[in-house]
Amino acid sequence: MKYCPNCGAEIAPDDKFCTKCGFVLPVEGQTSGAAKQVRPVQPSQPQAAPTSTPAQPNQTVTAVQGYATNYFQWLWDALKKPFNNDESAGQYFGLINFAIIILLNAFSFNTVIQRVEQMGSSMLGAFGASTQSGAKSSFWMQFIFVGLVIYAIFVGVSYCFSHYATHNLDQTFLAYTNRLAHYTSSILVLAVVQFLDSFAVNSTNGVGFYTILVVLQLFILLSGCLLSVAPQQGVTGSFDSAYTAILTTVVINVLLFIVADIAAQSALSSLMSLLKQF
Repeated sequence: MKYCPNCGAEIAPDDKFCTKCGFVLPVEGQTSGAAKQVRPVQPSQPQAAPTSTPAQPNQTVTAVQGYATNYFQWLWDALKKPFNNDESAGQYFGLINFAIIILLNAFSFNTVIQRVEQMGSSMLGAFGASTQSGAKSSFWMQFIFVGLVIYAIFVGVSYCFSHYATHNLDQTFLAYTNRLAHYTSSILVLAVVQFLDSFAVNSTNGVGFYTILVVLQLFILLSGCLLSVAPQQGVTGSFDSAYTAILTTVVINVLLFIVADIAAQSALSSLMSLLKQF
């Protein structure tokens, strides 16, 4: 049983209103409107869509591309006007130019040796002879080393005479290599032609033209060294320019003769080892 909250009369548990006074009974669990506070619904704030950051180019790749572009522009200017040296060019352009020439020459000589070896193998194939791949690697390393030594002789000797005999003391070594590479930029063109011609050289064809390309490269390199040791404007050297050029030529040729003799003995020894395999 329960009682009416208005008049206190006894009413049944399932009555909706008081049978005595007519008071509407509240439903269980229902709270008064005053007691119950409805929280206002806050409008949802729109979320900003994630913005994608554009991919930034790799700084190293960009720097390398810019450096390569400047190098080829410098090379093109050097081919057009060898004596108009750009002193603001990259300080390693000269060394890079010499390194490319050495690699091209090494590829070229190695290709010729491989072709000669293949012809020898085909001629003696009837005897069941075979060559080893190690001999090719040995020749390749020798050509790289000999090329480095030859260019070290030309560049080192001419720089010493330019710096100490001619007294071009304002010329740093890297700036000197740039100037020498500017004078001798056409060697790179000859080295490319020589590399392409090496695929056509055999025992009877192309040897003469191939030899001319090699001799021309050495001649241009020596001429560039002699031009680079000439005194700059307003500089008085320890020797006359003619004697400086003669001494430079003599020292370079003597050192080249020593290197050529050592290289020839090494090549002969490698050739004899190769022939023993047949």
